[in-house]
Amino acid sequence: MVIGICDDLEEYCNAIKCYSQNYFKIKQIEFELYVYSCGKALLNAEKRFDILFLDIELEDSNGIDIAKQILDKAPGTIIVIVTNYRKYLDAAMDMHALRFMDKPITQDRVDAVLDRAVAEINDGYITVITQANEFKKIKKADIIYAEVYRKNTTLHTKNEVIVSKKPISYFRERLNASYFAIPHNSFIVNLNFVRSCQRERIELDCGETVKTVYVASRKQPDFKKKFMSFIGEQ
Repeated sequence: MVIGICDDLEEYCNAIKCYSQNYFKIKQIEFELYVYSCGKALLNAEKRFDILFLDIELEDSNGIDIAKQILDKAPGTIIVIVTNYRKYLDAAMDMHALRFMDKPITQDRVDAVLDRAVAEINDGYITVITQANEFKKIKKADIIYAEVYRKNTTLHTKNEVIVSKKPISYFRERLNASYFAIPHNSFIVNLNFVRSCQRERIELDCGETVKTVYVASRKQPDFKKKFMSFIGEQ
């Protein structure tokens, strides 16, 4: 597993490096770790990272711009936004960052982020039986949302729409990564694609269109709690 850290403050680089090394050694996961003090050095390295810890306000560049360039070249990279500046939260959500992690850095925060990232990497696909009895292997992270369609389930992904013969309960059991949530019994949504969130409804970025999904009243407290945890509120 290849890990990148980019922050212009040495103390934060060292903290994330130390806590990440502790995590991977305890979990007995092989890893490579690279540290960069500026955005230019990160981009010039031309490495593909599984997980990238990225500061927003770098001396030589804006972390959001750097992240977009990284994702253009390697869309599967899991970006962890690390900053004190809450004003960048919307931008981090727009580029589908895994997590918005506040400074100061702690072992518990790094462990939580890496638990989620490693789970996503290791359990990234689901096999779907279509109405035509075809078996399709789909990357879970590409599923924007799933919804009930009669007795079946429709999966809306970044690239296609698939109607499965399985009921939505089947997908509730399997789409259990931390970035999936259930706003309504008829829906499962990928929090990476939420472009706005209000108490009673959310909007999902579906590329050329926007999907509005209503949050059932009895699910609103739990949904809000999960969403705020996902984006990094402590």
